[in-house]
Amino acid sequence: MAAAEAGRRTLALVNLAAIMERADEALLPAVYREVGAALHATPMGLGALTLCRSFVQAACYPLAAYAAVRYNRAHVVAAGAFLWAAATFLVAVSDTFTQVAVARGLNGVGLALVTPAIQSLVADCSDDNTRGSAFGWLQLTGNIGSVLGGLFSLMIASTTIMVDPHFCNIQEGDQLLHKSPWEEMKDLIIEARAVVKIPSFQIIVAQGVTGSFPWSALSFAPMWLELMGFTHNMTGLLTTTFALASSLGGLLGGKMGDYLAVRHPNSGRIVLSQISSASAIPLAALLLLGLPDDSSSGFVHGFVMFIMGLSISWNGPATNNPIFAEIVPERSRTSIYALDRSFESVLASFAPPVVGFLAEHAYGYNPISYGAGVSNVGRDKSNAAALAKALYTAIAIPMLLCCFIYSLLYSTYPRDRERARMDSLIASELQQIELERCHRAGGYAGRKDATVIDVEYSAEESGDDDEKALIHYHAEQSGSFSIKTIRIVMGQQPEAEPERERRRTLLLVNLASIMERADEALLPAVYREVGAALHATPTELGALTLCRSIVQAACYPLAAYAAARHNRAHVIAVGAFLWAAATFLVAISDTFLQVAIARGLNGIGLALVVPSIQSLVADSSDDGTRGSAFGWLQLASSLGLISGGFVGLLLAQTTVFGIDGWRVAFHLVAIISVFVGILNWFFAVDPHFPMSNAGSCDRPASKQSARQVVEEMIKEAKLVVQIPTFQIFVAQGVSGSFPWSALSFTSMWLELIGFSHRDTAFLMTTFWVATSFGGLLGGKMGDFLALRYPNAGRIVLSQISAGSAVPLAAVLLLGLPDDPSKGIAYGIVLFIMGLFISWNGPATNMPIRAEIVPEKSRTSIYALDMCFESILPSFAPPIVGILAQRVYGYRPDDKGKSVQLDRENAASLAKALYTSIAIPFTICTSIYSFLYCSYPRDRERARMQYLIESELQQMEQGSSCFEGGDKELPWIAGAADILMPAGEERFLTGDDDDGGEG
Repeated sequence: MAAAEAGRRTLALVNLAAIMERADEALLPAVYREVGAALHATPMGLGALTLCRSFVQAACYPLAAYAAVRYNRAHVVAAGAFLWAAATFLVAVSDTFTQVAVARGLNGVGLALVTPAIQSLVADCSDDNTRGSAFGWLQLTGNIGSVLGGLFSLMIASTTIMVDPHFCNIQEGDQLLHKSPWEEMKDLIIEARAVVKIPSFQIIVAQGVTGSFPWSALSFAPMWLELMGFTHNMTGLLTTTFALASSLGGLLGGKMGDYLAVRHPNSGRIVLSQISSASAIPLAALLLLGLPDDSSSGFVHGFVMFIMGLSISWNGPATNNPIFAEIVPERSRTSIYALDRSFESVLASFAPPVVGFLAEHAYGYNPISYGAGVSNVGRDKSNAAALAKALYTAIAIPMLLCCFIYSLLYSTYPRDRERARMDSLIASELQQIELERCHRAGGYAGRKDATVIDVEYSAEESGDDDEKALIHYHAEQSGSFSIKTIRIVMGQQPEAEPERERRRTLLLVNLASIMERADEALLPAVYREVGAALHATPTELGALTLCRSIVQAACYPLAAYAAARHNRAHVIAVGAFLWAAATFLVAISDTFLQVAIARGLNGIGLALVVPSIQSLVADSSDDGTRGSAFGWLQLASSLGLISGGFVGLLLAQTTVFGIDGWRVAFHLVAIISVFVGILNWFFAVDPHFPMSNAGSCDRPASKQSARQVVEEMIKEAKLVVQIPTFQIFVAQGVSGSFPWSALSFTSMWLELIGFSHRDTAFLMTTFWVATSFGGLLGGKMGDFLALRYPNAGRIVLSQISAGSAVPLAAVLLLGLPDDPSKGIAYGIVLFIMGLFISWNGPATNMPIRAEIVPEKSRTSIYALDMCFESILPSFAPPIVGILAQRVYGYRPDDKGKSVQLDRENAASLAKALYTSIAIPFTICTSIYSFLYCSYPRDRERARMQYLIESELQQMEQGSSCFEGGDKELPWIAGAADILMPAGEERFLTGDDDDGGEG
């Protein structure tokens, strides 16, 4: 009971972190209009803000993977919360566009730290049958954060309150070190090299590069809605509808991914992601180009946004994340998640600037001079149309590519999965034999640590055989299950405390995910307000997200190193502290440069957190439940997007004691992020860093230098990257994540339509609430389909989700009239869209990632995935801004507020948004098809690898308990010969020489 309660508590805290993470993400897009007015920023400038954060976040995902491996992942989540909270504070105090851009970049650091750690914690706390549901809940809570962030920012955007702008938060703590920093860095590099060579990983990264772009571009959605004439309240409602639909879609995708994975193990998850990504194209066309630019059609816009959010959000929980967990050993999961996020976030970081550039230079967006007079309705409508075209360009093309890239997984995923399973099987069997010998010898209590491969085979691994080195590394590092085994051998009853710790950690990791996404959503929610305050164009606003994404992508290797060397819970905490600090910097920034620097710093914290979260989630679930686990994680993330965007939208129109409401929103998110980071530091438990040891033989790792850790992580990363399923996930994720980033302009779009801040907040909250439930639903469906169709269930679910985004986005952005009186229609469409497009993560992506690698590699695979996938989505907001301004005729209002110009700008922004949604989701849906071939093989390989690692470690632990180790060596060699022929023995060690006992 104690262990179960701890696990529940961890899950609750992790989901809370996910809420705040998504709330922080949603906060800025919810107040794009207010930020744009305050910074005198165009949609291109507003998109640049998201690009800045996304770049930093993508760069920091390797850091998140390292932190998750080396430190308590709960602490990593807490650290990330502190970081993004600090960055959010910086945004709140910034007065120029540069200040906001810097603060958003700093925000990306904290967000990068949190996400992989949260996801890995959720994966660790769920099994194969419930992982989709777990990630569905995570997505639900994350979308709640998006709702809260967007709604809160919209509600108070126009208010002023009195807040002390000077806040200093210093967080530091000691982490448990097992190796020197150089050794661990060397291990991390080795692990990363191994992960990168996994074919499935390469495909998923390629997919993620395009699939993440539209999501990043969607940061302009609030601005597009506002330009069409939607009020802030209506824009908040519509964006909330989309967020809720995405949350439910993620949960649904995770559930369907699990179900299809059981029925069709080799193709179920892949098909699902292809459907999800392909659906984004028609849905985005309907939303951005088909619906009328009339704020009275809010109901129709909400309905389309709901359908789109419900359909296009399956890829992560249904396919990418689960497959990552299957194609690498357990210890490499943080690395693979960090690498994936690092790669994917780079291109996605350019989405906001690209949207802004397209809007201004391709579609005729006319920049508005914010802060004086009343906007022209005609010009707003023209700008909305330009921004809509830019958004659609940034969505349709990447989604189409993503859908095609998924097809490559059909051939690579089954092989990579089976390889990982075989490795785990061999390690598990060898470890069990050694544990039994240890018990018979009776001398196990006197030993402090035990290694497997270094004693049995002392020669160095060959440089070109990274997969064998990865098995070696995980056999050496694995130990998360040894305590329970020893207690059973001794005749003791397993304690209930680990289960309680697991649940508590999952809760905290999801909480960190909430805050991480809330921090990401905060700036796009207030793009207009930030642009006005910093005199920034949409392209410049998109550049802020690009700055954060670039830094975040660059820091993902650091995240992988931190996860390998330190407690992942501590890594998450540190990331939270970092992004909190960056958020504080954004809040107090007065220039664009200051904001850009703060957003870049924010990317460091975000990069630290994400791989640790994902690997913890993967480690806490099995193949049958991983989709549900990641569905819960996506739910938490969606809650974060909801809260961040909602808070930003609500506060954007307000002033509190003379302080702009959007700044107050950043302060609030930063404070809550610090609190979440503290909770993760003290209460979340990394299973690789148990709070107590039952004996000396069950210590998981020996003292290692940082260099050794880095080398092992490089080996692990190389193997993860070589997994075909991971490669497909990355390819899918690159395109599938792009629309989500582009949706940061949704709040601005709703406000341009004519919706008030309050209406915008409610609409955005509706969307993100729908994405929250969509993620939970997707995770549940993914687990169900994984049982019925093991090889295809999850994949089909993601393809449905991604494919549905295309028509739903078309209805929302193009089909609904630009009339704020149609708020109900906008809300319905947003809700349906959020419900359908949010399945991928919890239903397919996250559970499969946990299945295709051994348990120890889950942090690595999540970090790698985040690293790769975060690149392209970082460009989504700038791309939306560019499309709106350059392609679809968005024109900034230089003479004051014009209702007509706002409507025109809303139409431009809607078209830009749909372009950024439809194309990437179509590509994403196609790419998912490749999982049908690769996923079954990679899953079985990971299972076999897990058994091999377990047995090897148990054998070595038993031999280490005897005096006179040389006389035990013949027995160990004989046992190894029974389990493995000579060729397979070298496969485990990556060595041609048996060596001796070193």
